Amino acid sequence: MLLRRLPSTAVSLATAALSRRYTSYLFSSQRRLQSFNSISFYPTISLLSFCSSSEISPEFTDLIADQSSKRGPLKPGLYLVGTPIGNLEDITLRALRVLKSADVILSEDTRHSGKLLHYYNIKTPLLSYHKYNESQREHTVLKRLKQGEIVALISDAGMPGISDPGTELAKICVDENIPVIPIPGPSAFLTALSASGLSTDEFTFVGFLPKHAGSRKERLVASASETTTQIFYVPPHKLGQFLEESSLIFGDSRQCVIARELTKIHEEFWRGTLGTAKEAFSTRQPKGEITLLIEGNSNSSVETPSESSQIGGRRNIDEKENNIFTRLEKIREENQSRRFRLISSMLVTLYPHCF
Repeated sequence: MLLRRLPSTAVSLATAALSRRYTSYLFSSQRRLQSFNSISFYPTISLLSFCSSSEISPEFTDLIADQSSKRGPLKPGLYLVGTPIGNLEDITLRALRVLKSADVILSEDTRHSGKLLHYYNIKTPLLSYHKYNESQREHTVLKRLKQGEIVALISDAGMPGISDPGTELAKICVDENIPVIPIPGPSAFLTALSASGLSTDEFTFVGFLPKHAGSRKERLVASASETTTQIFYVPPHKLGQFLEESSLIFGDSRQCVIARELTKIHEEFWRGTLGTAKEAFSTRQPKGEITLLIEGNSNSSVETPSESSQIGGRRNIDEKENNIFTRLEKIREENQSRRFRLISSMLVTLYPHCF
């Protein structure tokens, strides 16, 4: 509104002043940025690299390549690379460097992993590696590793080998003296545990429960007696079954946390008792991967038997032992009597004149 009331000359002067001021600000900002870069480990990155886009700008991946050349080539071996569990920004620079430098990337789902590589403009070839072809791929992968290649292994989300393929391949590489290098990254159960509000001093990561009902019950019974926080991975379509079975074994009053869609837009932490959770999710089937945490058993301390109970227990044992010995003696006497009658009848038959 102010510019409308000023003459055209004043407007042009004001515009020129703003232009000079903005230009001087840019130069001063550039000098400050250069000063910062002089003490930084990384060169200047285009601001466009951080803009919201369907993929990261080439400047960012070029930066990774530059740093790779400065740090030297990666040594051959199997690299277990942690990848985001939902938000593509949750990946380390080291992980990107390995994925870009590898000769091949073993992927649980090449279509899913392709989105991550496309986002970061990584062109390394993908090779499917999942639980259904794990044993068939091992020979091929082992051969490439022995030839000195860099093989990166990623899962759909999180760290390979943690409720995902990778454990067997790592074991084989260790047996063959092939380097196995972990590249740390996100993990769903640690992410959920940190924000759960339950005890983090000690915890037990159970993962997915067995499919067989008997084995599943056995595992839940073992978890229910532990004092540590219990952590499970639960498929969304089996949440109702899990809550039904766990509430029967753990009890309705045990506190639990249901973490869903971690690091994503619809991230949710539901907190309450197992009984309340069973009611809340009886008519609601949530979407997305679920990490379910249950507090440890606070009443599992082992009570030392009192002296009177020990005496009573000893008396019961003595009585049982006496009953057993009495029965054995009676059987022996019965056997002796039966044997005596048998021998007597034989003697009467053989020597009737003696009787």
